[in-house]
Amino acid sequence: MKKFFQYALACTLAFTAYACSEDENTPTPPPSKGEQAVEQVINVLEEKPELSQFAELLKTADVSDLQEEKLTVFAVKNETAAWNRSRALAMDSTALKRHIAKGSYTKDQLTDGTVLKSINEENLYITREGNAVSVNGVEIEGEAIPAGNSYIYVVPEIIESQAEPTVPQDSVNVSDISYLWRNTMNNYLSKNWEVEAKLTTGYGGFTYNDIATLSDEYWNTAYQTLAEGEKYLAQLAESEEGRNLSDTIKVEKALIQAQLYGYYGKYVDGENVCTADDLILSCETLVDLLPGAMRDAASLLSAKVLFYNEQYAGAVTYSEMILANGNYALGENEVIWKGYTDAFGSSVDPLLLQEVYIIAAIAHYKNGNVPKALELLNVIAEPPISSIEDIDTSIYLNLLKGTGETYPYYRLLTSMDISVSYPLDFGFDISKHLLLPVPQDALNENTGLIQNPNY
Repeated sequence: MKKFFQYALACTLAFTAYACSEDENTPTPPPSKGEQAVEQVINVLEEKPELSQFAELLKTADVSDLQEEKLTVFAVKNETAAWNRSRALAMDSTALKRHIAKGSYTKDQLTDGTVLKSINEENLYITREGNAVSVNGVEIEGEAIPAGNSYIYVVPEIIESQAEPTVPQDSVNVSDISYLWRNTMNNYLSKNWEVEAKLTTGYGGFTYNDIATLSDEYWNTAYQTLAEGEKYLAQLAESEEGRNLSDTIKVEKALIQAQLYGYYGKYVDGENVCTADDLILSCETLVDLLPGAMRDAASLLSAKVLFYNEQYAGAVTYSEMILANGNYALGENEVIWKGYTDAFGSSVDPLLLQEVYIIAAIAHYKNGNVPKALELLNVIAEPPISSIEDIDTSIYLNLLKGTGETYPYYRLLTSMDISVSYPLDFGFDISKHLLLPVPQDALNENTGLIQNPNY
């Protein structure tokens, strides 16, 4: 037995020695072209004391699969503000690779509108005015620094991921701003459509137990859209060419604010909680300032907000102004404000002539003129009705699909003291859900917002 153990030990030692010998003789794979290019960049960065932190981080990047031998690197300076901004992206491996673009570009080649591709496949958007070049909105400092076949550029802060190009604050390209704003509004109205569909049909399995989450998503989308609108208005402020676009954005900001008011009974402008009177004044000012279809859109928004605020005489005045001007007709030219597409490719028309009739009808009803209310409602729905008690609310709500206002109108139609037939059988509580809950984050911002009743 002793001989057997000696033999086994000898075999084990021999195998271990052979394995070690094999490891020692196994050649280390040569560095990839990308690794060689990055090494050249690091060598140059180490000669620049103000870029030492970025150089150390770059040494940690896994570029073993990178086959690009020409790179454009955006190196962040060693400034405390750049590295420790509380709201900046952390310089993790994803962010680090965002600072490395495929291909080497001289500064002359970084022209306005150029899109570079980072080594983690993100788009890097170049904007340029004169010799001022920015990548994803972060301006490059100085000139290109050669590093082998690559170039290094110094940037003052971490470059964040972007889904679309940045429009420089001091550069006005009206067509670019129009494109960006249109995308922003499409995104907002798609969210608005989703909210309406869930609240009125239970779309996607929605129940009113999920109303807080749905409200948070809608609130955030709406206020992000308003912030974008403010940004673009500032860029267009001195542009004569951009006046029409600027007026369009003003109308659509008022549209969003009116919808927020319809859903929540309140809205915020900047850090101020605005009253209905603030919104009415804003809409009425647009009526006085804007031409043509924009004036009609602002008139309808004025009517809606007056209506929501139970100022029925004013709602009748603005509604009948639109009906009297003869610019629109049911079935042919009934869209007062149009031009957007929802997530399914369908047209989204946020202001319709049907709304004018419904606002005017309910306002007349509230003022005690029931015959006029019936006359207006009978214009837009079949079969004719002879009394308020005969109203099928689903007819009027279905006419409003695509406006983003079905849910507020449901609330308003219930105020006519009629039997409500619209089916909301997935947790809707009429004592609680006629308004959406204000998101908790908004209540915590010390703006003076208060929560809606029963939430």
